[in-house]
Amino acid sequence: MNPENTYSVFADDQHLMTDHLLNVALALKNRTETDRTILIFNDQTGQQVDVDTTGAEAEIQQRYAEPDSVRKVGRPKLGVISREVTLQQKHWNWLDQQSTSASAVIRKLIDQELNNPASESNIMLAKQATDRFMSAMLGNMPNYEEATRALYQGNRAVFLQLIQAYPADLKTYITGLAERAFIHQQ
Repeated sequence: MNPENTYSVFADDQHLMTDHLLNVALALKNRTETDRTILIFNDQTGQQVDVDTTGAEAEIQQRYAEPDSVRKVGRPKLGVISREVTLQQKHWNWLDQQSTSASAVIRKLIDQELNNPASESNIMLAKQATDRFMSAMLGNMPNYEEATRALYQGNRAVFLQLIQAYPADLKTYITGLAERAFIHQQ
């Protein structure tokens, strides 16, 4: 459940594209139509993001390109970043009894959670992502509040019924986001 971040671009209620942030920024830089409102959303979190398209394409590439490696404490070539973790004594005692290091055990537990789309936390993250997008794009639409309640209650049938009259691209996108929230009902 740890996909690469992708971003979706909407012009009013029309879905224009989904891609990595660099490609989105470059496409918006070259966009000639300026009379419609453009909004960009992180597909994993549902959060709206702003993109700076000023400057030459080389500047945009430098601004939004994925870094090759980050020089930090730890093992940067492996993507390891050193941070402090605060646990209760019983947690440290349990970690000390494991056959591998505390860091390895914690990474394994987190990876198990990330790779389990049916976990409670991943279902809640999917609900929150769907809700964020709906709030930004559909907050004034009929049935918005009822659809949000159905989303958080896990009632897929009611949710889909309530969003039926929404604009096609928005309904398709919301349905895609919400599928992770209704994983037990698929």
